[in-house]
Amino acid sequence: EGPTLIETLTFRYGPHTMAGDDPTRYRTKDIENEWEQKDPIVRFRKFLEAKGLWSQEVEETVIEEAKEDIKQAIAKADQAPKQKVTDLMEIMYEKMPYNLAEQYEIYKEKESK
Repeated sequence: EGPTLIETLTFRYGPHTMAGDDPTRYRTKDIENEWEQKDPIVRFRKFLEAKGLWSQEVEETVIEEAKEDIKQAIAKADQAPKQKVTDLMEIMYEKMPYNLAEQYEIYKEKESK
């Protein structure tokens, strides 16, 4: 019947960063357990499994295919010519912000050598 938008609210199970952030400092195990029960991703997986539309085997296949797709995309991106910083800055801003103008000039000087 046409496009569908699904809005979900999920829970970040891991830390904010891998640099020593410890989630147990700001949330309890009870909160994590509560979210595990209502996590839309987990619930949707269970729904698909119950309908016979998803399985661990299917998931492993999808993950392997995704890894290969990512590997190929990275290889392709690595072959693309490197963009100049000044080109990037020029397409980002119609008028260069004053606080970046000095950096822009520094990069322009380096790139001209």
